[in-house]
Amino acid sequence: MTVSSLFSLLLALAVTLWSSQVSASSDYHEQLFLQPLPQSSLLASFNFRGNTSQQSFDNQHFQYIPRALGQILQHAHTKELHLRFSTGRWDAESWGPRPWNGSKEGGTGVELWAWIDAADDEE
Repeated sequence: MTVSSLFSLLLALAVTLWSSQVSASSDYHEQLFLQPLPQSSLLASFNFRGNTSQQSFDNQHFQYIPRALGQILQHAHTKELHLRFSTGRWDAESWGPRPWNGSKEGGTGVELWAWIDAADDEE
């Protein structure tokens, strides 16, 4: 995935989220960070966090994700979902220290993980 196609994907995601209606009972934050790097590279980081009330989630009032995905997350008792797209690797010699001390860093590609509630370890 090239830098321009990754940026296009991030921009499309941002436009989709900005066009959503945000209700007074929700908590929504977003941040877009762009940093030009040497050799025509670009660091693009789009972070967003959306929280809704438990009642809104139970009533399937999904504001930030498609209903089909929301219903799957609800059925699996998912409490938190993370999705990361990355391409290439960080060149510390050319670009300096890793952003956020590497805490938001992952492998090249797409990474998805979630916190799922269970009554015990076996479940």
